[in-house]
Amino acid sequence: MKTVYKIIIACIITMIITAFVTTYIIIHNETGESEMVCADNASPDINGCCPGEELTPLGDSVVGCCPTDGGDCFPPIGK
Repeated sequence: MKTVYKIIIACIITMIITAFVTTYIIIHNETGESEMVCADNASPDINGCCPGEELTPLGDSVVGCCPTDGGDCFPPIGK
C-alpha cells in the first residue's frame, strides 16, 4: 500500500510542476518576448527571415525561412 501512496504523491508533484511550467511558458509567450533571434543579433527582414534566408513556400499554405545556400527551413520570426 505504501507503494501506491508513493506513486500518487509522485503524480501530484509532477502535475503541480507541469502546471507551473505551462503557466510560465504561456505568460512568457503572451508578453511578446522571443528567444528566437538571428545570428549576431541581426534584425529579421519584413518577412521574419534572417540575413541569408529567403521566405519559401513549403506547401499547404505554409512558408518558412530557408537558407539561400541550402539547409533546414525555420518558421519566420514574429515581431
